[in-house]
Amino acid sequence: MKIVVLYFAHVRDITGLPQEVFDLETGNMDLLREKIFSKYPQLRAINNLLISVNNEYYSGLPLNENDRVAFFPPVSGG
Repeated sequence: MKIVVLYFAHVRDITGLPQEVFDLETGNMDLLREKIFSKYPQLRAINNLLISVNNEYYSGLPLNENDRVAFFPPVSGG
C-alpha cells in the first residue's frame, strides 16, 4: 500500500524533502516509522516527534492506502 509522508519544519530540514511516498506491505505505523528512521537516523533524536494521519493526530489505528502521514517536531507558541 502506498502512504504519502509529509515532512515539516526541522524534520523537512533533515530529510531535505517536503514529502515522499513509501510502499508498505501492511498498514503498520511502527513499520513506517522504522523505514523512515532507518533512512533518516537523525530523526530519532527529535524528542516527542508528532505524527498526524489525514490531518488528525495519530490515534493508533492502522494505516490505509493513500493515507497522508505528517511528521513534525513539537510546536509551541502563544
